[in-house]
Amino acid sequence: MTITRRDLLRLIGAGTATAALPGAFSSVAQAAGTQAAGVPAAGNDPRPVLRIAVQALPASLEPLETISNIGLRQTTCLFDSPLRRDFKAEAATPGTAKIDPQLATAVTRIDAFTWRMTLRPGVTLHDGSTLSAADVAATFAPGRIGPDTPWPEGRILFGHLAEVRTVDALTVDLVTRNPDPVMPQRLAAYGAWIVGAKAMAAGGPETMRTAPVGAGPYKLAEFVRDTRLVLNSHDDYWMGRPAAREVRIEVVPEAATRIAGLISGEYDIVTNLLPDQMPQLDGYDDVEAVAVPLDLVHMLFYDTRRPAVADARIRQALNHAIDYDALGRAVWGERFSRPNGLQTPAFGPLYDADRRHFPFDPARAKALLAEAGYGGTPVRMRLISGYYVGAEAAGQIIQAMWAQIGVPLELEFVESMKQALEPGADVRMISAAFRFPDPLGGGVVPAWGPDSAVQKRGFWSSDRFNAAIAELRAAQETADRRRIFQHLLDLFDEEAPGVVLYGVNEVYGKRRPVNWTHYPLYYLDLRPDNLSFA
Repeated sequence: MTITRRDLLRLIGAGTATAALPGAFSSVAQAAGTQAAGVPAAGNDPRPVLRIAVQALPASLEPLETISNIGLRQTTCLFDSPLRRDFKAEAATPGTAKIDPQLATAVTRIDAFTWRMTLRPGVTLHDGSTLSAADVAATFAPGRIGPDTPWPEGRILFGHLAEVRTVDALTVDLVTRNPDPVMPQRLAAYGAWIVGAKAMAAGGPETMRTAPVGAGPYKLAEFVRDTRLVLNSHDDYWMGRPAAREVRIEVVPEAATRIAGLISGEYDIVTNLLPDQMPQLDGYDDVEAVAVPLDLVHMLFYDTRRPAVADARIRQALNHAIDYDALGRAVWGERFSRPNGLQTPAFGPLYDADRRHFPFDPARAKALLAEAGYGGTPVRMRLISGYYVGAEAAGQIIQAMWAQIGVPLELEFVESMKQALEPGADVRMISAAFRFPDPLGGGVVPAWGPDSAVQKRGFWSSDRFNAAIAELRAAQETADRRRIFQHLLDLFDEEAPGVVLYGVNEVYGKRRPVNWTHYPLYYLDLRPDNLSFA
């Protein structure tokens, strides 16, 4: 998809963008009643409003319910964690994990099962309360992470906690059922966002869905589902006053309309663009397009209960029939990359650089189909329109590739994840994030383990795979962890519940006066050390 000057003018005429030509940003912003990035606002607060256009918003603001490419953005504005990954330092030294204090000044291991967290004094939450051990206890309460939690992500990430023990107002012990060598990484990643105990006590678990209270740099002002999210500066933020007085996140489903809004001055940042849209911003002095390789892969996963793909040999055949280089170049161009399985070099000594994950081999695919007695049954793939970048094109390309081995693929497009997960499809697309640089938080366990959506919804299950995950969770020595992890990858390739298609890039556009770095996860970090205006 491309957008020309003529396209822009046509969109403007249709009322989908503020009327402007390149170079006319400031006057247009004023005429529209908006605020140019970095230009002082009227009134007593000189800070600007940051306006962001996204493809969608989540239905809830509960952080355990919004772990997705559209949900993590606001979560990382509203909430802080005990620890924080330094993505900029990691980028400077690839293959390393750098963790800094955030709400905790220290996290230390005091015995094989216990990690002690010392909290930062004087941190003010959005409701005016002061951070204490009670907030940590509320965050990791059984109702949020225990066996009966309504949020599976809580159980996946912190269900191994046996007890949260308050030592004093600013000291908490996290006691695990089994030794956990990666607890500091967990506390800097998904699910560790600290929620306000006072708000939880007053409003119950539903509070965080519609009126969340955290300690992050911005606090909720307005949430209109499927339309917009407005955040106000948390001026008492412990890192200092945020650079923007307000953040307005608006849903603009069409990428072309988001681009038009960026060019016209209506938005300061627009997300989720296609790589071939980047050149359309090159001709403008005040905007730019940026591509960020993410710690994320797009995958296919099979409903192994369906007769068409019940035989693992058929699933293996379909995986071997995809020309991943051609597919990846078609979707991502020169930015294409395909990890060698559900692993990343950041796993360090657990990583196997020589592994080959379902190489393109049509002859092998045809042999496997013959061995399985495949008789030409059509396969149905269901995709969500506009959710995963490039998914529609990828589905059509895979359709042609599978036809080459005699497997007819029927494509079905739906509008939501809920519709995508309903019965009736043989294969779907999923994303798997390397949430932190270890197999327990990256790719394998959250996306495919016993508490994953794939297994919980019955699309696939494996006693052998789950037993190996339990073994990995219990292992402490690096050599043992590597052996078990590589065995897990072997089991995955043998049972073939899915396949890695390619690594994902986030392509976004922004106004040049906005100084902001997008991390390799879908975080929208607008803290004072990552956002400023020229």
